[in-house]
Amino acid sequence: MTTPGPNDKPRPIPSLPKGAFKVVGNTGVAAQHIALVTPTKMLIIDKAEANPVKLPSGISAYNVEYDLTTNNIRLLDVKTNTFCSGGGFLPNGTMISAGGAEARQSRAFVTQGGFQSLRMWNPCDDETCEWMENPADPAWTMTGNRWYVTITTLPSGELFVLGGSNESLAINRHATNNPTWEIYPKPANVKPADYKPNFMQFMVDSLPNNLYPNVYSLPDGNVFIFANQKSMIFNIAKNEVIKRMPDLPGGPRSYPLTGSHILLPLDPAKNYAHEILVCGGSEAQSQRAKALQSCGRINLADADPQWEMDEMPTPRLMGDAIALADGKIMFLNGCMTGYAGFRHGNDPIFTPAVYDPAAPLGSRFTEWEPSNIARMYHSVAMLLPDGSVFVAGSNENSEVRLKDVPYPTEYRVENFTPPYLSTDLARPEIVSKVAEKLAYAQKVSVTVDVKDTSKYEPEVVFMIGHRGFVTHSTHMSQRMTKLVSKVTHTAGTRITYEVVMPPNANIMPPGPHYMHMLNNGVPSVAVHFLLN
Repeated sequence: MTTPGPNDKPRPIPSLPKGAFKVVGNTGVAAQHIALVTPTKMLIIDKAEANPVKLPSGISAYNVEYDLTTNNIRLLDVKTNTFCSGGGFLPNGTMISAGGAEARQSRAFVTQGGFQSLRMWNPCDDETCEWMENPADPAWTMTGNRWYVTITTLPSGELFVLGGSNESLAINRHATNNPTWEIYPKPANVKPADYKPNFMQFMVDSLPNNLYPNVYSLPDGNVFIFANQKSMIFNIAKNEVIKRMPDLPGGPRSYPLTGSHILLPLDPAKNYAHEILVCGGSEAQSQRAKALQSCGRINLADADPQWEMDEMPTPRLMGDAIALADGKIMFLNGCMTGYAGFRHGNDPIFTPAVYDPAAPLGSRFTEWEPSNIARMYHSVAMLLPDGSVFVAGSNENSEVRLKDVPYPTEYRVENFTPPYLSTDLARPEIVSKVAEKLAYAQKVSVTVDVKDTSKYEPEVVFMIGHRGFVTHSTHMSQRMTKLVSKVTHTAGTRITYEVVMPPNANIMPPGPHYMHMLNNGVPSVAVHFLLN
């Protein structure tokens, strides 16, 4: 996993900078959902509304492709309403958008209903790719309406589609709940129109705060599901509960009392133990309610998993939790009062907090430099291949409002530079070509240039991650793991490693991945490949 050098040179001191936000672009549409579809292209998905950018037809666009190298946007046309949809990647890198909301029409925009819709995006680099969808074909629709649906890539490469509501609303209830799951693609031996979903009692028990449930694939092929304060391990093949976990103390953590959830980065030295971290939420569905400050962490490898409680530096509602290139967790966006929904949140949090999973309990959190842009409901964030963080969105309003409201619709894009990119260490580089497709357990020869060995001996770690699909503080299928590696050749500052891919798809499901190499905590630009 690591390659420590001799002890004749001191280890790096902690970097003094605390990072920095910088405005770099404009999304054109409200950034309600995002997906990194190539190393340089970000899909930005809004609902149908009167955004200022117009398609050739004269109506407002609500989907764009954002170029991370130029910060320019390309307007996209989509037939169905993508409001509060979910998404996931197939093994070949195709992104699937699922669900949405009702048909809408005005002078500024027009859209068909998207509650049952499936949309396909085949990534490209030449700006010729467009959305593919066919809402009249059962093969291109789900089994029922799903608003606030969660999509998770399984080890099989299929997508696990869970939950949602039959209509758009403030909070889920029995009459609107869709307590079922289904698989995409639909089974080949069943006609698409005849395919039926599977009932899940957990999605009834977790009412009313159970929209956008959190789902993580586990090493044994089962999945962990969290909603409200409840969680369980579930066997999809048998459609049965393996184990119910104790309720997470402190209050609900799912929409509209939205907390932040993440699978902590995996480590082969710990037998890939899966630990889940859940932080924040809100006391109640009230504009005066205080956000929760507590966090729960649970190790699913324990014989009797229990929640270990901790506290963030400040309470946080509607925050985003992202795994950084070094395996630490960054919490950003959100607010300290209210609940999720239109004009229900107040007291924005400008200061990000970072969580070190390896630090002792009680000393895992620190704070970094603040932004000056409020990122409220409908904000997003994602780690980029260069190790920085993409931050966008915020729209507390039911329609586009640019003035005369506490928090106008926000189009500015920020780039956050973490402290690991501001140290006195030279940034390492992966200089050898990595194949576009890699297999599980494959041994890959990777040559890196650590640039400088005069200050510290090289200490190298390889990490790979899947960025997933991000919306409403839910980072669907986001996961990261360390890789096993060893030195095979050294020539000056260039070192060749044998890097071993994850042993199987239960550790990292198939699809697009990004591999960073870190030297003394400083990451290289990541290389992109399909793991399959």
